[in-house]
Amino acid sequence: MENIKNAPNPTATNVSPPESYEKTKAYQDFINVLSQIIEKHGSEVLDEINRVV
Repeated sequence: MENIKNAPNPTATNVSPPESYEKTKAYQDFINVLSQIIEKHGSEVLDEINRVV
């Protein structure tokens, strides 16, 4: 979690998907699966990144 505190803040230049995407079940399913992957493997990925840097 220490690495998350050092992450840059999102900028206004980031483009969010159109609202029509957010309402679809496929989009919500994708976000849910992505969230689960990040929860499960996020710390491992951050550790690997830290080793490289």
